[in-house]
Amino acid sequence: MIKRHPQKTPFLMRLAFIFMLISGPFLTDKAHAQEGWQFSPYLRIDAGYSNTVDNTGTLSDATNTYAVDMFPHTGGRFQAGFGAKLSEFLRTDLTVSYRDNLARANTVRFPSGTEFAAQDGLHDVSNTTTLLNLYVDPLTAVGIDTGAFSPYLQGGIGWARNSMKSMKFSSAAVEGATHNDVAWQIGAGLNYGLTDQWKIDISYRFLDMGQARGSKDYINGVTPNRLRHETRFDVQAHEVLLGLQYQF
Repeated sequence: MIKRHPQKTPFLMRLAFIFMLISGPFLTDKAHAQEGWQFSPYLRIDAGYSNTVDNTGTLSDATNTYAVDMFPHTGGRFQAGFGAKLSEFLRTDLTVSYRDNLARANTVRFPSGTEFAAQDGLHDVSNTTTLLNLYVDPLTAVGIDTGAFSPYLQGGIGWARNSMKSMKFSSAAVEGATHNDVAWQIGAGLNYGLTDQWKIDISYRFLDMGQARGSKDYINGVTPNRLRHETRFDVQAHEVLLGLQYQF
């Protein structure tokens, strides 16, 4: 008599069928993620033109409040960062940027109207800003094909570190200091794909760096004193940046 071995095909077919039932939803979700959400990291470097907004500061001693006329400057802003493309119309990144010579004290005006020219360090301000940014391409979001171009709106929030030098006026000398504050930006730009990896970016933003503040320590003649409140003024700028990005 010829013995027949049990057939294994039905068992294997049942096992394959069960595997497809279990893995099907995960495979579908993966395909959907490839068509919608994604995570494509990139590096960026930027440089550009920064124009400080004209603002007047104040400082107060025990009896008076003085107006400090801050003269705005133009200068270069340098930035580097890394981020990720989250979809065809959405990306985010973390950037760190630096600019010096944002503003300098021009004159200090007494309540009587008398003005004294600022001297020495002139309360010269430099800034380092760290921002978490979000970029949205509204045209791609509504299904309009813009090819290699990607116009976008941007916004960001983060941290500013503003360093102020000392200043002299009349017979007084006010010490500088470093102040940390909240920073934010809003703007728009255009991203262009040179290749699948390399992209060029140009943008405009309004950047608010919080306040720059001096020290409460000052010397009147040769006598050390303390101000009631230190020199402080808002630090803001209009900036245009040109950058290069590498998409992994």
